[in-house]
Amino acid sequence: MAATELEEKEHGPQQKNKIKELSDQVEEVKDIMKKNLDQILDREERLDVLLEVSQFLKDRAQNFNRTTVKVSRSYWWKNVKLIVVIVVVVLIIVLIIILLATGVIPVSAPVGPVVTPTTKP
Repeated sequence: MAATELEEKEHGPQQKNKIKELSDQVEEVKDIMKKNLDQILDREERLDVLLEVSQFLKDRAQNFNRTTVKVSRSYWWKNVKLIVVIVVVVLIIVLIIILLATGVIPVSAPVGPVVTPTTKP
């Protein structure tokens, strides 16, 4: 005879009900554990996807940062060049004004000596 049959004969229907209840509880716990494992696996998959996306975003952010630094330097040099050109033009204009004021650069064509015609007596 099997152990369960002996137990059934010794304890009767009450023991049988308790064994069934315990078996049902074990099945219920097994179902809950299966659901929990499925949820853990789903969560792990989502975490893997999240890690991939975050790595992609990190790479894109680094690329964006490098690009912004390059663009910033480029515009800085353009501004420096523009300022140098403006300063040179202003200096040339000031130099021309100074040379005109001092007479180094004549304003009009030189006038020759005034000759008065003489009349013959």
